[in-house]
Amino acid sequence: MLKRLIVPIAFALSLAASNLSAADSPRAINWENLAPDLPEIADPFTHLTPEQRLDLFAIYGIRAQSDQGVTSRNSPTYQLSVELTDKLTETGLDVEALLAEAREVEKKIMAQEAQTVPELEGQLVEMPGFALPLEFSDKGVTEFLLVPYLGACIHTPPPPPNQMVFVQLQEPFKLDDIYTPVLITGRMKIAATKKKLFFVDGQADIDTGYSLRATKIELDRQ
Repeated sequence: MLKRLIVPIAFALSLAASNLSAADSPRAINWENLAPDLPEIADPFTHLTPEQRLDLFAIYGIRAQSDQGVTSRNSPTYQLSVELTDKLTETGLDVEALLAEAREVEKKIMAQEAQTVPELEGQLVEMPGFALPLEFSDKGVTEFLLVPYLGACIHTPPPPPNQMVFVQLQEPFKLDDIYTPVLITGRMKIAATKKKLFFVDGQADIDTGYSLRATKIELDRQ
């Protein structure tokens, strides 16, 4: 009787140890795993020619810069938007209605880019990326933004919030430069945060959709 019990007990203990080991192993993820699978946003401008689309988006961009105070209404750039508006109007297009549609599309895109994947909450993960330090010290970096590609937030507009991870380290880590890829292991948390990133010539507020308390950081040799 005793011998018949030993084998099932040993098997159960082995299975429990195996499950515990699997639970402690980080899940390897990539940046695509951070964005939920959402329906594609319909394009309301399919009836426009390629040239008309370019003109419309140029008007949209210039007006946005004007609203933000970046471009003066007396500047040649703003005058270009006036000329392009007249050009499209002469073809029978309702420019103001098209711009209103463009604003609605932008709102939908921004809403999607802010959405995260609920299943990642609390998961132990391992993911690659590039580290943008939020503060510097002689001892090393303890907080940084993990971004998906080289130069993100510096030479280009920042990635969407669901493609940004705020990372906190338990111990300072020495980074040779911001162009070094790293591999991060830690516990993922879904948390919308706004972090201030400092540049040589200024600063910017960056929105992140995730945070990660890292237990391990290493250079990504791949």
